[in-house]
Amino acid sequence: MTSCRFELQVDDETIVGDVLGEPQQLRALFLHGAGQSDRLRQRLLREDLAQSGFGSVALDFSGYGESSANSPGSLKKRLRQAQAVLAHIDTDGTIHTVVGTSMSGEIALRLACNMGSRINHAVLIVGAIYGRTAFSIPFGPEFSSIIRQPQSWRDAETLEFIRDYRGGLTLIRALNDAVIPHEVADLLEQAAVSARFRQLIDLPETDHRVSEKMVNDVTLRQRIAAAIKTKD
Repeated sequence: MTSCRFELQVDDETIVGDVLGEPQQLRALFLHGAGQSDRLRQRLLREDLAQSGFGSVALDFSGYGESSANSPGSLKKRLRQAQAVLAHIDTDGTIHTVVGTSMSGEIALRLACNMGSRINHAVLIVGAIYGRTAFSIPFGPEFSSIIRQPQSWRDAETLEFIRDYRGGLTLIRALNDAVIPHEVADLLEQAAVSARFRQLIDLPETDHRVSEKMVNDVTLRQRIAAAIKTKD
């Protein structure tokens, strides 16, 4: 299995990532969540996929893992970094799936719904969306105050963007999730009226820490890998 680390300068940050799998088999871009996460959190899942010929690229957003932290992050900054990595790596246009976990659900949807995007399958693992005013605000007290407003996610721009999205949409929801409200996945599924397919996968007896659970739960990992490869 081929694995290659890379560094990329994006604005004021050095972004570190890796490619896993043969170059001609690259299919997916993985975006990690917030908190203590980084690109290695889903390494085993990516290895399983690569062994089946489904290669991927993943990055550490600025402030996480091996990437620099020269200025505060934001959703807007994360989107810029994901776009830059995709443009740098996907020179042949083989990457058609984006997998966004938790906070990066917002980023995955913005990537997929962007005009001219080659992404035709967006996979959200306990994915979040945010009210439109949060997008450009640096992470910190003001950002936290905005996203803690009750049901602020109902004002998410992504709910508008996804109406014209014609790719596939896979929503993986943890039934014991105390972080992302269940209604988020319902709203996205209902809004994706132009999608070529929609699938909602509920994980019983699972909380928000799906990525951590996958490390020791082979069955769960295989189930999510199969969902990512749906209609490949």
